[in-house]
Amino acid sequence: MSIPPKNALVIGKQGQVALALRATQPQNIKTDYRGRAQLDIRQPDAIHKLLRQKPFDLVINASGYTQVDLAETQHSEADALNHLSVKQLAISCAEHNIRLIHLSTDYVFDGKQDQPYRPDDVPHPINAYGQTKLAGEQALTRYHPKNSTIIRSAWLYSPFGNNFVKTMLKLMNSRSEINVIADQQGSPTSAIELAQFIWQISLQDTTSPRYHWSDIGVTSWFEFAKQIQTCAIEEGLLNKEVNIKPISSQDYNAAATRPQFSALDCQHSYCLRQAKRWQTNLKDVMKTIKNNEET
Repeated sequence: MSIPPKNALVIGKQGQVALALRATQPQNIKTDYRGRAQLDIRQPDAIHKLLRQKPFDLVINASGYTQVDLAETQHSEADALNHLSVKQLAISCAEHNIRLIHLSTDYVFDGKQDQPYRPDDVPHPINAYGQTKLAGEQALTRYHPKNSTIIRSAWLYSPFGNNFVKTMLKLMNSRSEINVIADQQGSPTSAIELAQFIWQISLQDTTSPRYHWSDIGVTSWFEFAKQIQTCAIEEGLLNKEVNIKPISSQDYNAAATRPQFSALDCQHSYCLRQAKRWQTNLKDVMKTIKNNEET
């Protein structure tokens, strides 16, 4: 292990990964969390100016345009944040010799294979969101290849921000029946566990250019929703069962096509940090949500 970075910058202050990073932050790392109001990385001069003024030795880019369906019609907005901003970050961090950890997604893959995607598998995105995220990865690799790391994750959930778990809880508390897609499979990822992995990677002397991180296990959105309901009832967050109806991607008719199978092979990452099954992490997140409601 190397000496931990002393000064870190986390971009994407209000996102669930940044909030999870704050919740798990090592005490010996001084971290500056900045959202768009404090640092608009879409403006090329903004990041250059900050990195000239502040002695950061680590930047974690937890920002991004994540509205998958809207990206189909707002491609320039998605590209500005997921691609062009990453390019500027890479150029600036390379110029100042600052380590850069960048978060990416399972949606850089097309979902056509039947086994989890490895970090060195060839990406082939099938929607605009995935295309902009891949372009960001490629820019990072081109402009800051020696001291940068890409961490791909999938199906993020946490007690923070907006995510599938919190959306399901709201719907289950307000409806008697909900429809959930059953023909897309992947691996849920606790943002808390992801944050702890990110901090661990920041301590490594040497790293691979790409890592995959998610909870252990593969499931569908439908099965994920059923487990959310079970946990919610156990924790007292839901007082009755609702009818969860499985539907197809075609029936849902979303604007963006999603991969049918986008589970990530995380074995290399699991050698660095022990992971838990998604069902276990989901229970932990549910307990935190309940505790937050009680305080």
